[in-house]
Amino acid sequence: MRAELIAQAAESTFWTEYHLHATIPSVLAAGESFALRIDAFGPDKLPCDRYDRRLALEGTPGVEGLPATAAFARGSSEIVVEGLTATGVSPIWVTIRPEGCPGAIRSNPAWVFATPPWRIYWGDLHVHTTYSNCSPWACKDPEFCYEYARGPGHLDFAAAADHLRGIVSEPSRWPRLRQLASAYDAPGRFVPILGFESSHKTGFGGDINAYFLGTDAPYFWLDREDMRGTGPAVTLRQLWDFLDATGKAYFTAPHHTGRAGKYRSFGEPVYDAAREPVFEIYSCWGSSETRHSRFPLSGGNSEQPCYFQDALRAGCRYGVIASSDDHQTLPGWESLRNHPGGLTRLAGYNHHGLAAVRARELTREALWQALTSRQCYATTFSRTLLDVRIGDAAMGEGMTVSVSDALRRRRDVRLNVASTDHGRLRATLNCNGADVATAVCDPAQPEMVMADDRPLEAVVLRDAPFHPAPFAVYYVRLEAPDGQTQWSSPIWLDLA
Repeated sequence: MRAELIAQAAESTFWTEYHLHATIPSVLAAGESFALRIDAFGPDKLPCDRYDRRLALEGTPGVEGLPATAAFARGSSEIVVEGLTATGVSPIWVTIRPEGCPGAIRSNPAWVFATPPWRIYWGDLHVHTTYSNCSPWACKDPEFCYEYARGPGHLDFAAAADHLRGIVSEPSRWPRLRQLASAYDAPGRFVPILGFESSHKTGFGGDINAYFLGTDAPYFWLDREDMRGTGPAVTLRQLWDFLDATGKAYFTAPHHTGRAGKYRSFGEPVYDAAREPVFEIYSCWGSSETRHSRFPLSGGNSEQPCYFQDALRAGCRYGVIASSDDHQTLPGWESLRNHPGGLTRLAGYNHHGLAAVRARELTREALWQALTSRQCYATTFSRTLLDVRIGDAAMGEGMTVSVSDALRRRRDVRLNVASTDHGRLRATLNCNGADVATAVCDPAQPEMVMADDRPLEAVVLRDAPFHPAPFAVYYVRLEAPDGQTQWSSPIWLDLA
């Protein structure tokens, strides 16, 4: 189940909802010391310092040093249980049982390796603040974004990526965003990323975010009246030319490509692999994976070839991330838009999106290298662990298949999954933008194989506009019964 519990607690003559959020590091070395973090929230998703139920703590085999109970100190909304140790090499997690409540919650799972090949870090690269000049009743100051992300949001990295039209409205805004991205940089604990959202009219690129490696970059702006609207007739090439001219390391990430009112068609000659390595496949406003999905986009879905699957068929080589696109400045938590039917006209999905990044360490440089090389995957909110491989290629990578390679006859797609979500997960294998196989992940056997035994020559795409040489592309979608979903970055097989 999700690392959240809605516990009803009596206060005078009314009831208040409390929420608990519990996490541990997602990748650990055997024998490594780590901490369990638990935060309490009120119904508004803001930290609550009046949660007085004692918590019983239970660790899976492989967790040592866990006390039997924990409690929030008076006036505090956070518990940090330090000095825990990971033993063995099996996935571990911690179960929390609030006193007097029938249910329990679990932390996220963690993989334990003798020597970790990488770590997994969680972040939100698309948070809006008061500097966006939108949703003024809900957005908060940019500093709140980073305080919340590294605190109760339990995130490793985040970006206050505000709308350019809001940033430019006051000269002090961009300098302050730069200053905050520098001030909150704490390697090993939390990394802020400097960025902004650039809006473009349909036919000119749609919505896209830009991110910088450093904190001394300028923002993009043209002194034109339409730049102050939501769809200026400015091409992505104009944006990229400006960013190139700054001399600063950057990348861009498209989002909401399938939205009916402002889409980006991959039937048009607009794509740049070096400048846009990742694709925001999901946010609380919906998914741009495909025309028909369980997460229709707010405002409706376009009929054009403007989805992630269309991009793959066109030869684009995107990794995937998810973000919140949160207009309440609450990164790392689920949305207040809690509607039982999911999407409403005035709201979005109550699942925020997160990006999972596989990097060697928690530094800006390591995260940057991982994102620009597509070492990442996307999730609606759940911190399910996912690893996908074909032969020697991991998700986000490509490989050339020679004439004698066994992959010409059969591709075994190996999945490794660890989840504490309720119920079994359904894995769907997608090849060239079409679902080709499904299987159920057994929690007791997290490793599984999904096979494609069609001849590779009969599978490959040819003459794609952005990659004309023959290739096949695979990715995996993982779905829980409650709607929590993960998408792997693809793996590309080029035919020799």
